[in-house]
Parts: sequence; C-alpha cells; structure tokens
Amino acid sequence: MPAAECHLVKRALSGEPGECGDTGLIAQDDAACFIALVDVLGHGPEAATVAAVAEAFLAENRREPVAELMQGLHERLKGSRGAVAFLGRLDLANGDFRFAGIGNISAKVFGRDDPRRLASKDGVVGYMMSTPREQSLRLLPRDIVLLCSDGVRDHFDILEHPGLLHGSAETVAGNVLSQFLKGDDDASCLVMRVLK
Repeated sequence: MPAAECHLVKRALSGEPGECGDTGLIAQDDAACFIALVDVLGHGPEAATVAAVAEAFLAENRREPVAELMQGLHERLKGSRGAVAFLGRLDLANGDFRFAGIGNISAKVFGRDDPRRLASKDGVVGYMMSTPREQSLRLLPRDIVLLCSDGVRDHFDILEHPGLLHGSAETVAGNVLSQFLKGDDDASCLVMRVLK
C-alpha cells in the first residue's frame, strides 16, 4: 500500500506571515492524501484574507471529487479578487492520483521517466474559468509531485541541480523555494513524495 509524505512552505512578499496570499492544504488519512495549492491574485493583507477563506472551504469539503471541489471553490470565491489553484488526491491503495488545476500553478511529477507537467485549464477561480475537469495518472513509489505558485521560477533543468529532490518533502520544498524564489510576489511550494 502506498504512503505519502508532504510539506508546504510559503513566504509573503512583505515578509509578514499573516500577509501571504498563497495558501495550501495537506490532509491525509488511511485511504487518501489530499493536497491543494492556492495563489490569490495580488499580495498583502487583502490577498491573505481571501486565502484564508479558500483554505477553510477546502478543509471543510476536501473529500469531494476534485473537479466538483474546484467548482465549489469558484462559487465560494466569487466577488473576491480571485485565485489560481491546483487540487489533487492520491488513493493510497493503488497510487491513482486525481487532479484538477485552474490557472498558472506549476504542477510537475518527477519520477523514473522525464518530468511530466500536469496540465491546468485557463481561468481565475472566483472570476471566470473553464469547467474544471478531473484528470488522473498512476504514481509510483519515489515519485514526487511538485506544486509551485508563480512566485517561484519553475523553468529549471533538474540535471543542473543534482540533489534538489533528495531528502524529505520538507527539505525538497525548502530547497526549491530558497533556490528559485523570484522575490516579486508571494511564493509557495508544496511537495508530495510517494513513499511505497
């Protein structure tokens, strides 16, 4: 039976933890591991307020199918400045990873083969977006799912950064954020490593 190790790091542009418009959620039980990364448009206290609303909604409704959950988040954030988001759920019994993304959250899988980019649909959650569509793929032991907001450079060649993906999920997330932080926006990185 697979297991997963996850970690989220985020940094506000202002340096004040309570002013980060990026947020995420990691929730794991015996059956599944749910992950989400949300980047509210802009930054500062107003963005942080919307991020808190998004996080609370996801925590309360995280067991819904990911496409329905994304649509629900869209409804919940209407009238706000909006956000981009990526939601995923790993079935710990078989490694099936179901996901849906809206906007420019970077989502990649690093494994035995070349890195794979997980596609998102265009739009802004809470404003105007395409109908969310659930996609799926099978994750294998030692695969890593890497999610980054647009405050992190995601165009890097893993071969030029040996060791970047080694260590715990916490170590990987911290390394990615510190090495690829743009410094012009809030930034966040969520790592999910499939253990076995």
